[in-house]
Amino acid sequence: MTNKVEVSAKSGMHFKFYSDDVEVTYYCLPVSGKEVVKVNGEIVSEAQNFKFSSTHQFEINGNPAKIRLKAHGLTKNVTLCEFFVADELVKAYKLTYGTKGKVPLMAQLVISVIAAAVGWFFAAQFLSSWLAFAIMIAVLGLAVFKFEKPSWECEEV
Repeated sequence: MTNKVEVSAKSGMHFKFYSDDVEVTYYCLPVSGKEVVKVNGEIVSEAQNFKFSSTHQFEINGNPAKIRLKAHGLTKNVTLCEFFVADELVKAYKLTYGTKGKVPLMAQLVISVIAAAVGWFFAAQFLSSWLAFAIMIAVLGLAVFKFEKPSWECEEV
């Protein structure tokens, strides 16, 4: 990413903003919903949120400031983080999630053969519905994690 934005599945999203020699950091952990805003290392706002948007309001050198995070739905894969001081936009970052790489044709063929075999064994009542479902989820999950590489693209707005 950049030295001001870090994103990972394990540690969430970390943003750094600067205004008048003041460092503002915003941490968002989507798995736990925890959000923390720090000004020069001191916590000024904390929340637990599982919504698609959140706003934290605080003060910097006597001026009202806020950080707004907005995730644009599950299918658009775009997250926008904006930092305002005295209702003026100081900095905004747009994160776009995507994948690089595709499942090769041979792997698609192997997955199709496995799916047909699981379907046949399920129809013949050799496999329970839960086991058939678990096998297919495992096969599809392995294919996605093996061939498609997740990536975040960050741009200043």
